[in-house]
Formats: sequence, C-alpha cells, structure tokens
Amino acid sequence: MGIFDGLHIGYSGLSASQTGINTTSHNISNANTPGYSRQRVVQEPKVPLHSIPGDSGSGVNVSTISRIHDEFVYSRFRGSSSKLEHDQFTKDTLTEITSYFPDIEDNGIANDLKNFFNSWSDIAQDPSNSANKVTLAKSTEALTRDIKSTKKMLGDLQDRLDDRLATAVDEVNRIGKEIAQVNKEINKIESSNDANANDLRDRRDSLELRLSKLIGINVFKGRIRSHSDIDRSQTDQGTDYNINIAGRNIVDGASFHPIQLDRTESSPTSKFSSVVYVSNDNSSDQIDITSNIRGGKIGAIIALRGDGIDESGRATNSKIQRYIDDLDDFAKGLMDGVNSVYASSPQKKLETKIFDGANESTKLSTIDGINEGSFDLVVYDKDGNEVARKNIEIDEDTIFDDPTNTNKNSLVYKINKSTDDNGDNDGSNDVDDFFKATFGSRALRIDPLVDGYTIAMEDKGSNFAGTSQVHRFFKGDSASNIDLEDALKNNPAKIKANKAPVDGNNEVANLMVKLANQNITFGKENSQKSFNTIEGFYRQISSNIASDAAQSVRSYDATKALNDTIEQEQKSVSGVDMDEELVSLMKYQTAYQANAKVITTIDRMLDALLGIKQ
Repeated sequence: MGIFDGLHIGYSGLSASQTGINTTSHNISNANTPGYSRQRVVQEPKVPLHSIPGDSGSGVNVSTISRIHDEFVYSRFRGSSSKLEHDQFTKDTLTEITSYFPDIEDNGIANDLKNFFNSWSDIAQDPSNSANKVTLAKSTEALTRDIKSTKKMLGDLQDRLDDRLATAVDEVNRIGKEIAQVNKEINKIESSNDANANDLRDRRDSLELRLSKLIGINVFKGRIRSHSDIDRSQTDQGTDYNINIAGRNIVDGASFHPIQLDRTESSPTSKFSSVVYVSNDNSSDQIDITSNIRGGKIGAIIALRGDGIDESGRATNSKIQRYIDDLDDFAKGLMDGVNSVYASSPQKKLETKIFDGANESTKLSTIDGINEGSFDLVVYDKDGNEVARKNIEIDEDTIFDDPTNTNKNSLVYKINKSTDDNGDNDGSNDVDDFFKATFGSRALRIDPLVDGYTIAMEDKGSNFAGTSQVHRFFKGDSASNIDLEDALKNNPAKIKANKAPVDGNNEVANLMVKLANQNITFGKENSQKSFNTIEGFYRQISSNIASDAAQSVRSYDATKALNDTIEQEQKSVSGVDMDEELVSLMKYQTAYQANAKVITTIDRMLDALLGIKQ
C-alpha cells in the first residue's frame, strides 16, 4: 500500500464525517417538525487490501442513512390517535346535545311541564275564570314549542353530521391518493443503490396518522426488518404496502381506490348518505361499507348519525335517533295521557282522528298506542245527569267494523249493540238509544240519535281515547308536530274543565292535576316500554343523555392519557434529542479534524518525498 492510499483513506474519513455533520444538522433543523424521525449515519469499513502480513484497511464507507423508527410503536400511536379523535368528536357532540335539555330554573321542557300542570291546577280552583284558560293556552304553547324545537335541533344535528361526513370522505380520498403517490416515489428511489427515502417515509407516516384520525384504518407493511446496528429501529422494506378500510383496500402500493357517498344504498328517498367502496375510478360496482366503519371522526359521525335508514325513515344504529325516538315517545305519551283525560269531558258527538292505512277489518291491537283493555261511553242529559254508561272491551282481535254485521268483535257492533246498560230492564234509555257509531274514511264517528244529550269517553286501560284523539286537547302524533288543538288555541275560553256538563264542575281539571303524578305507558310495541310519570319520563330522557355525555368525557380522558403515553414513547424513539445531536455534532467535528490532520500529514510526507528528489 502506497502513500496515496493513505490519502484516499483520509479522504474517506473526511467524507463520512461530512455526511454525519450534514445528517446531524438535518436532525437539528427539523427538531420541531411534526412527524419527523431522526436519522443516523451507519458507517462500515471499506473492503480491505488482503496482503501479507495481514489485511490493510482502505478507509470508511457510509453504508446507509437510516431513520430511527419503531413500526410497532408507531402502529400503536396511530391506533390510539384514531380512537382519541373518535372519542373527542363523540364527546363534543354529546356535550352539545345536553344543552338541548336544560334543567335550569325557568328554562326547558321540565319547567314547561310544571307550568302546564300548575295552569290546570288554577283552572281546577276556578273553572269559570277565562283568564286562567288563556294562561293554560300560553303555557301549553310554550311546552309544545320547546318540544318541537328540541326535536328540530336533534334532526338538524343529524343533517349537519351528514354534511361533515361528506367533507371527511373527500379528505380521506385526497390523503389516500397522496399516499399512493408517495409510495410510487419511495419505490422509485429505493429500487436502486440501496437508498433510503427517509423523508418520504416520514411524509407517508404523517399522512397515515392524519388518515387514521379521520377513519379507522388497518395498515399492512410487508417484511418488517430490525436494524441491528441501530437500537430499537424496525421498519418495512417498502414492499406489500396496503391500507384497509372496513375490509377493503383503498391503497394498494401505488394504486388508489376511492370511497364515495351514495344516497341510494340506504334509501332512495333518504337524506342520509352511505359510504361505498369503489374498486376503481370507472367502476359502477359499489359496496356499502357504512356499517363496518369504526374509529376516527367518520366512525364517530356514523355512530351518532346512524349507518342507514329503515322503512319508516328512521336512522338505524344511531345514538341521536335513540334520543329522537325517546322524545317522540315522551310527546306521544303526553298527548295520549292528556287527551285521554280530556275525552271524559262530554260533547255533542265524538269523532276520532283518521287512522292512516286502516280499514274496517284492521285490528285495533296493531295500531300503535292502543292496548288490550276497555273504555266507557257515558251519556249525559242537558242537566248534567248521567243517564247511560256502556263498557266497550278491546282485545287482540277487535276490529273497527264489519259491514256484514256478523263479526261481533267489531268496535261498531259493540257500541251499537242493544244492551241494558243501566240494568233497569228498560230498553229505551241505553247508550245505543242516544248515539250510533259508524266507521268510514278511516275514522270512527259516534253521532247523536236524539237532541239534548252529550257523550264522553272514559278510558279504562285501552288508551283508545288518547290515541284516537276522540276529543283532543293536543293534536299531532310526534314531537315534530305536537300542538294545542286549533279551536282551543284560537279561543282558549273553549277549554273544558268539566266532566258533567254543568257550570262549576271541575272534574276534568282535577284529573289533569292528578295526571302529573300518575304512571302512564311510554314507548311503542316494538320497543321497550316504560311505565313512568310524564315528568319522570322526561327526566329519564335528559338523565340518559347526561349519562352518555359524562361517559363520553370519561372515555375521552382515558384515551387521551393512553395516547399521551404512547406519543411520548413514539417521541422517545423517533424524536430529536438536542443534547444527543450536539454530542454527535462534536463527535463528527472531531473526526473531521482528525481526518484532515491525516491528509495534512500525508501532504507533508509528499512534500518531503519530492524534496528528496530535488
């Protein structure tokens, strides 16, 4: 080995030290760059010259510049970030919903209910006072207005979530397409010369993290390898890269397959969009993946908004829809309970609401709200005396009417049947002698046969009086349209407080006051029913929402603590430590100076050698 070989060895040391200084400088300048992984220069001796008495070294070689990255730690961080975003969005949304159900003094539906029943109490004390009836009308309108407003706010929130879903899906597609492009660039760089596309890999990891915050993803990176020369560094070899959402690959190496929003998948008339997977940009084949999406903001949106629409137009698997259903059950129970009591106030004739989809042979037990039980028809004369009372039983097979008059279990037949209601063996003073029932145009009518008599309906457990709205105080069928009956709204003086049609009777008003503390049935036949007071059921709704919101806060706090721990572990592996970098800088500076000294020494040796020749 000659003197020039020593010069070459010194130069290799200078070059390696310069690379180390440059890499350390790169680390320091990106110390505060989000997603940056610190890099390290890996050196190895060059192939020596094999000679006697032994190998003669030929200098140093920079084998690679590796980024310090633990794929397993990073995958945990990516997963915890996805759950944190999901929990935070859920927490923020449920916290907003709790503001729709205030329980503060002089505000909210609970206070409206209190004012409503207090107004009935005032009327019970003075049933002839028209001012009290005006107050009742106003308190009723305030109650129904707040119920409708709360239902609308919940519905509007569902609509806003659907809009946010569209924005989030667009962002998922943009990020997914960018990741596929980054993969293409990584493959191009790393396909030759054993190069490492470190900054591009950091860029891809940052995009993965952003994508995981939007939607739950599974990332598959084939052939994970460990760097034995760098402590705690594992990374993939850039092959077999896939990103999977709900069982479908949206990124397959350098290829990208988008997800889209579609309304026809959930319902042709639905205002909610479903998320569908498209295998390629020109494919007409769409696979609905909405119900399989978990994690991230989109997973939270779908869990809150719902993953589809059923035949009745309700969102399925939706937390918000459950609150809407509960509010509808509350409004329906309130209307049925009040209307059932109000039906006991007599009038000249009775007429039910129109039963949508019903006909003569429809079984009453199939109509939501009507139970097996009975009700009394009570007839009063002009002096307010009860002259006849008939009990009408409703069982599982009772129908509205049978034109052939052969089905004795029809409601019309039971009302019109000649019976000795008074038990006095007088066939001329019973209910069927004063009134007659008919069914037509999907409604039941009970009309007078003689003048001077009034009729009332007292429910005995069937809830027919309330559900049929035969003499209604409230109109509507849900929290969306609950309202005071138009005739009473336009003229509150028409509000009746009496049971017997005589001045000063306050029996209906007293029954309304008692209703506030009576347990009634809430809920539908196909859902879990609840037996509670009107205010108690509302308190149950607001308590459930408050409990869900509190649970979401606890879940977020726990996830945040776990995420912070994993993030610190991630930073400890890949983050830039300024003290460590300064030590490395000093090390490379010293090596550079030493190698420069070697070259200077060889230079002087050459000068001496040339001087000998002279």
